[in-house]
Amino acid sequence: MRIESTDTRFRALDGLYLAGTLTLPAQPRGPAVVLLHGNGVTREECGLFTRLAAALGRAGVPSLRFDLRAHGESEGSQQDRTLSSHLNDIRVALAHVREMTGVEATNLVGTSFSGGLAAYYAAKQPTEVGRLVLLNPQLDHKHRFIDQKPWWVNDFLDEEQAQQLRERGFLDHSPTVQHGRALLNEVFWIRAFTVLDEILAPTLIVHGTEDTFVPIDSSHAAIKRLKDGDALVQIEGAAHGFAVRGDPDYLDPQTHRWQAIAIQKVVDWLTSPVHWENMSGQRTGTRTSKTAVELPSNLWWMGCPWWVG
Repeated sequence: MRIESTDTRFRALDGLYLAGTLTLPAQPRGPAVVLLHGNGVTREECGLFTRLAAALGRAGVPSLRFDLRAHGESEGSQQDRTLSSHLNDIRVALAHVREMTGVEATNLVGTSFSGGLAAYYAAKQPTEVGRLVLLNPQLDHKHRFIDQKPWWVNDFLDEEQAQQLRERGFLDHSPTVQHGRALLNEVFWIRAFTVLDEILAPTLIVHGTEDTFVPIDSSHAAIKRLKDGDALVQIEGAAHGFAVRGDPDYLDPQTHRWQAIAIQKVVDWLTSPVHWENMSGQRTGTRTSKTAVELPSNLWWMGCPWWVG
């Protein structure tokens, strides 16, 4: 099937412009998908989303992947962004892909940092998300950004870091990520794991068993709070991003094998006629009980020649 990818640009509610890529099959089938990348990278997710968009396109599914605000080619500053602004950007991204494709129904894929955003959005806007996919999702931003930092003690920021926040307007989370005061306060209250039972969309979680950035225990806890029919796929041996540990650029062939497994699971979930629903947000199909599946590390998806080299 012929697939075209074109750059696009759309306006956020607060006036910033966000940069993205539309991947459009010649004959679209089914709902369009918005792909949300993780913190500190770009819409290509180090190549994972490039390959996922291509696989979706071959299945007839149009997609939009875009740089989160303050990332890649999108406008905005790291210290000014908030969880709420990202949630608003999901709203306009879904509207943009509907406008550009003419497809009314939309699905959502979020990874890592954006997995929590995608889950929260699906819970609060059920009519906009037909199906949901969460890839090694960070479902508790407070735990990651506050509780795991030694300079936060009993929810209070220590004086040394408080002085840095006063002087610079942000704290460093990583070499590529900074958090401003607004976001640091917001994570106490916007917590995706608290609204998982509100999600109506059939939901797939894919997580590597050796993930140390977002341990898989969080997804084990999440699947217990989701509805019957939702599924957790565990990729044995894979670290964060379904990668070999120490392969942040996703270059190792084993990383590509694991990512190919994840990609096929996502495509199957988004295109399978077994899980179906309507745009009212109500499930209209018969669904099986929730599932946890562990995949062996040597499993190979033969339909992925596009990743080689």
